[in-house]
Amino acid sequence: MKILILGSGSFAGQALFSHFLGQGLEVFGINRSQIKENYHWEWVNKYSKETLKWFELNLNEDSEEISRLIKEINPTHIIDFMGQGMVAPSWKNPKLWYSTNISEKSLILETIRNLDSLKKYVRASTPEVYGSNTLFINEKHPFNPSTPYAVSHAAIDYHIRCLGREYDFPYSIGRFSNFYGEGQQLYRVIPRAILSCLTGKKFILDGKGASKRFFIHSEDIVSSMKLLLFNSNDLSEYNFSGDEEISILNLINLICKITNINFRDIIEFGPERAGKDMFYRLDCNKALVELGWKPKTKLIEGIEKTVNWIVRNLDKLSTEDWNYIHKE
Repeated sequence: MKILILGSGSFAGQALFSHFLGQGLEVFGINRSQIKENYHWEWVNKYSKETLKWFELNLNEDSEEISRLIKEINPTHIIDFMGQGMVAPSWKNPKLWYSTNISEKSLILETIRNLDSLKKYVRASTPEVYGSNTLFINEKHPFNPSTPYAVSHAAIDYHIRCLGREYDFPYSIGRFSNFYGEGQQLYRVIPRAILSCLTGKKFILDGKGASKRFFIHSEDIVSSMKLLLFNSNDLSEYNFSGDEEISILNLINLICKITNINFRDIIEFGPERAGKDMFYRLDCNKALVELGWKPKTKLIEGIEKTVNWIVRNLDKLSTEDWNYIHKE
């Protein structure tokens, strides 16, 4: 068995990469950036970087080389996180999101579907393809994207469905609530808020923080992805979510309480971002019934683990840039 992770440097990608390494499995990673330092990804301490099968390639610039490498590796299982992954910046340059997440991705998918060895392809999609919904929605809910980011993900999901119908392409798609946990990018809401609390640097909250989200910890991401990879039927789609909904305002308040910081000391309110959806409410009953999956990590427990990671590495993490840096 050979496992290939596309976008292995994404938060969820590296969590799976390190998990499979720990199980002694043969795992390969393709990502546009190099492996992070061991204070960011603590699992790196266990391995020599020279021994890791990690290839630094960019989907926009190196699609032909990625295709060649995929053929050379000839994986049996593929997990795909690769693509442009931020919402707000997609308004500034929609063409880049469409060219990356649809055009270049479809080229890579042609290589993947023609692999003789392939047993399963798993794609990590987003609930943003459904748009904002006040009710809990299942996998049959129609797509209603509201940003270029979401449009691009909806389009490639449609394309993968077509590959499944036309070629019996063995795919499964997972749609997840917001990721969080140890090793996450510092510009994401939970680690950024924790760093603000620990350093006194202001946290800029979009709008009034009224939008509500469910969060899923990295350990639950790993368990769900393994079920998709090894236990799900082909041509299938599943929702995965934490089970505790919280407004972003209350989330920051919770982090302040955990770190013993006064909310008013670190918060500043900024403008709401364009096209922001208020709710993503996923019905995960299919994952429970068919795969036996449900989240195990409670939000306060997961945040405490994330706080402990940042505390252990605060000297290094506090000096890094916490802002999103766009890469094409």
